[in-house]
Amino acid sequence: MKHLLILVLIVSLSACCTKNTKVTGPYLGQELPGNSGQLFAPGIINDGIATRDITFTPDGKEIYFGKNIGNSSFSTILFCKQTENGWTDPEVVSFAQNAEYIFIEPFISPDGSKLFFVSNMGNEITDANRFVTDIWTADRINDAWGTPYKLDTTINSTYPEFYPSVAENGNLYFTREINQQNFIYKSEYRNGKYEKPVLLPKEVNCGRARFNTTIAKDESFMIIPCIGMPDSYGGTDYYISFFDQVKGWSEAKNMGDQINTPTTHQYSAGFSPDGNFLFFMSSGTNLNGIKSLTYENLQLLHNSPENGNSNIYWMKADFIEDLKKQAIFTEKDTK
Repeated sequence: MKHLLILVLIVSLSACCTKNTKVTGPYLGQELPGNSGQLFAPGIINDGIATRDITFTPDGKEIYFGKNIGNSSFSTILFCKQTENGWTDPEVVSFAQNAEYIFIEPFISPDGSKLFFVSNMGNEITDANRFVTDIWTADRINDAWGTPYKLDTTINSTYPEFYPSVAENGNLYFTREINQQNFIYKSEYRNGKYEKPVLLPKEVNCGRARFNTTIAKDESFMIIPCIGMPDSYGGTDYYISFFDQVKGWSEAKNMGDQINTPTTHQYSAGFSPDGNFLFFMSSGTNLNGIKSLTYENLQLLHNSPENGNSNIYWMKADFIEDLKKQAIFTEKDTK
């Protein structure tokens, strides 16, 4: 019976995203956004199920994203692929179909050679604590991903690790949860191996809680979802810190109301392959013209984006250059 329920979940999750219509053009044929957040690919990527964590192959022809149900009780990774006949419908990646485990936070390396993600596979998990997670990766082999493997104990510890983000030089940034506190680490990639992670400074590990940082490809800045900052809009906000070779990391700066709202669902950001567009997770509500809450309308809202679950939005990323001009660096003690 248990295996039957798992099969039903996988089929249902894939079927709910299937539209049987082919779309063409970059970014699933979507009109390019402006300087404010726009819902990305409604009805395809955003469909009413809680959606987060989006990443692209370098050519932009494959899009990977996360879905979760029941406050992440069931979490997996889906993808769409651009073909000669248009984009494929979303489907669950082959290695993330076992409903006994969670699969979250995909990130494709800038060179497209690796797909990182987070899972609790192989760990001792309970119904009360499923987020005993490690960082995994799969290598690109021709036109597909190879068998995933867990990164070794240089990265994965007895504590939960999550949200990998990789620079073009291979350096890995991730979150480690220690005694219910989240901390951001960096591991340098040298001679084909990851070195011992180092805790990043207070400019990055800011606020009451911080997690799920996204590193720029050239490591020039980092986006930091953070709780408990004095200028927060409420809940989790996106902050940004810039890196200078001499001055180090700048003070974390709120990225503004074009991306931040009072919602708590703002903890996953990413970029288009060319860096021109920022993608970010947020949530909101939109009645879509519905004025009465009949049973049929409730079903319609349940199966529509912006129903209160998390969605993925996108916008032009050039405002980050304006934020860079406002960066404040803490003076270092040179004595």
